[in-house]
Amino acid sequence: MTATIAGRRVVLVHGKKPTPHSIVWAVLAGLRARGARIVTWQDAPDLSRSVFTGADLVILRSVHPATAELARAGAPPEAAWCNPPEATAVVADRVETWRRLRAVGLPVPSARVVRDPRVVTAIAADGPVVVKTPLGSRGEGVTVLERGDGRPVGGRGPWLVQDRVPGDGWDRKLFVIGPHVHGTLRRWPALSLTDKLGRPLRMDSRLAALALAAGDVFGLCAYGVDVIDGPDGPVIVDVNAFPGFKGVPGATRLLFDHLLGHL
Repeated sequence: MTATIAGRRVVLVHGKKPTPHSIVWAVLAGLRARGARIVTWQDAPDLSRSVFTGADLVILRSVHPATAELARAGAPPEAAWCNPPEATAVVADRVETWRRLRAVGLPVPSARVVRDPRVVTAIAADGPVVVKTPLGSRGEGVTVLERGDGRPVGGRGPWLVQDRVPGDGWDRKLFVIGPHVHGTLRRWPALSLTDKLGRPLRMDSRLAALALAAGDVFGLCAYGVDVIDGPDGPVIVDVNAFPGFKGVPGATRLLFDHLLGHL
């Protein structure tokens, strides 16, 4: 693509500042080289809605739901989005994400929404569970409890208490940029850059369809879907708006072209 975007204002708000090796910096540099005016902000409770005034494109990277709403209220009606604020707000909430995926029949773990931490302990007494706070990213707010594990759960409830899905020890990380779906195999938790890059995953039509279907539920355009290959097939355990796309071949160019298309 050779479009000129001189003077277009691109606003990026990230929940956590990208690491130096993140592809985000190269993508932004490419847009800046085409003449775009790039403004980046760190997500914060005191972020002003004026940040989004005059934006031609707003990029929301795993921000708090309140920030997504602030962006929606502050950006001009004609602004383009990656991802839309409504979608970003929903997938930031693990409980609501699970509810919506289940409501349309997509495979998710059996789970309960619990408001009393004592009930979480009682559930864990009967079998291994994964306990998640509504908000959190990159593994924050996730506690794995083995059968009979009486450890107190952290964070603020309500908690999503999911039955542990037996797998082969590898998460299927499905990354979607527009119509393109790529995948990697990754151990959890990922403790190093090598872990985060993972191993190549041979994408099949079933996994690709599952990733695209999950995005359609929320209206996402650049996102990640975490899948475990369980005894009865793939199960979605998480959806992320605008992840790092680590390990995806050609991700920088794909994401650059995708954002350029928005402009």
